[in-house]
Amino acid sequence: MNSRQPMSNLQPKSNKGAFRNPYKGFYSIWIRDFGSLSFLLVALLGLGLAVLTLLTKPEKVEVINLTLGMCILSVSATVAWQFIKLTASEHAALIPHYRKQVMVQAISVFILMSLICYIVFESTEQESIGTLMLFFSIGMGFIYVCLIKPQRFNLSVFVFVFIPLAPEVIVYLPEVIVSYLVLLPVLLGFLIDRQLLRLSWNDDARAIYLNGLETGWMIGPIAGQNRWFMKLSRYLHPASYFVGPMLGMILIVVPILSVAAIFLSAYMEADVPVLMVLSQLMIMVCCLIHWTRVQRWRAAETLYMLPSFSGKTGLVGQFFNSQLRLLMIVIAIMSLIVLLSAQFNSQISLMVGLHVVASTTWASGLALAFGAMSRSVLQVSSSMLIVIFSSVWLSTSLVTLREENAISLGYYWGDLGLLLLMAVLLVISRNKLWKNGVASL
Repeated sequence: MNSRQPMSNLQPKSNKGAFRNPYKGFYSIWIRDFGSLSFLLVALLGLGLAVLTLLTKPEKVEVINLTLGMCILSVSATVAWQFIKLTASEHAALIPHYRKQVMVQAISVFILMSLICYIVFESTEQESIGTLMLFFSIGMGFIYVCLIKPQRFNLSVFVFVFIPLAPEVIVYLPEVIVSYLVLLPVLLGFLIDRQLLRLSWNDDARAIYLNGLETGWMIGPIAGQNRWFMKLSRYLHPASYFVGPMLGMILIVVPILSVAAIFLSAYMEADVPVLMVLSQLMIMVCCLIHWTRVQRWRAAETLYMLPSFSGKTGLVGQFFNSQLRLLMIVIAIMSLIVLLSAQFNSQISLMVGLHVVASTTWASGLALAFGAMSRSVLQVSSSMLIVIFSSVWLSTSLVTLREENAISLGYYWGDLGLLLLMAVLLVISRNKLWKNGVASL
């Protein structure tokens, strides 16, 4: 099949009146596909949290922005995945109206979620729509680059880094740019439409699709089989088994980028939220351990058959110990970056540094504990709410530090209580992992 020939020219001729219900098969295309369902569940969780915050604490506009950003970016990743699956499937050119059906459903899902997010946003007392438009621009930009080059879907895990970063970026943008930011999604929509007209079968998309089935759709660019990535992944085995070398890559590359960002922000005298972003990334790494485990649950049998375990008890014990090693690495990374940040920021005292490290530690530990207890995509997606909760917890405390030059004592007591809760849940989760056998969740 010629990969350069648009799918529209390959569609078999049929009765024009046969295409009456473009939403037929919606359940099979979107809900039964774990790739799209995973991101859809995260989007729904973010939207639900935004509505809950609006009803209970409407003054918490930072929380609403973060949760709406989570919803928009998750829906964008879902739509991008559906387009990749469409270009990866040879039967898309053979089944009448299938291509048009997927496109109509994808556009409808994105528009519906966008309208709901806009209604929620308008219900708040925010004056500028810049943050929301920036999230739309990032999400639609991600869809566009995935249409041009499907390999860019490998960056999906890093797209969510912009959730805590976008509100900070808006602060530094000139008002003129923020005012015209609404035009960027319109331009991206036009470019996406032009690209969809030229959509064709792509063998690269097929490779991404098959790789996504194996890695739980949260994959990252592996710069070759770097020996340092591999060494760190082996050290974290078997927790790293389902993620692969990407785990080592993140744990090595992200701290290096954080150090570079600290020096760059000090040179430019800009207030870049390095600690905030790094903390969220470390928590998401811990979420990724069990996200991929649930997605690739069949691969657990292969892991179990390796000669390095003495039965299921040995496998569970080593998996638990490797999670603790990961937690120690997270603590070490956060401690080093906090110490470096303190050299350039006089507000980061010993107690503030302990608060940042403690917040990241209990959130990462809770992500590992709840992830180990998860038995379904819904449960493991729900555990990712910890990322939002910790983001709100840390961001509000750092805002208090910035405005009042001190953090309330309640945050320190909260960190202590949550650390104790994390320790208890980690111990409980050890007996929950593969409770019904390795062959099942």
